[in-house]
Amino acid sequence: MAARKRTTRRRRRKPGRPAPTAQALARTVRRLERQLAEAAAAIAAWRTKHERALAAVRRAANRKLAVAVQELAQLRHHEARAAALERLLSERSAAARAASPEDDGHATRTAG
Repeated sequence: MAARKRTTRRRRRKPGRPAPTAQALARTVRRLERQLAEAAAAIAAWRTKHERALAAVRRAANRKLAVAVQELAQLRHHEARAAALERLLSERSAAARAASPEDDGHATRTAG
């Protein structure tokens, strides 16, 4: 097979379609600039809206975290109080056992 020679083809203009005038090109440029400005404004509005929404979500998450931390602090406080009361009760029970006379195994009854 012989190698084919590659040629570039020129595009032919469609018949009946005149070349755009300078005014038509200027109108097209203005239209495209206007569309670009609208798209840029839409992007800026979208970004602002989503930044606001993100800030709201962060605030909500921070509030939930603060509540959770507060609950943990309360639980630790109650746990510490329970441990202190348990310690106090065991100390008093030990003191009461030490102060009471030894039980010899016989129950004493009072007449009444």
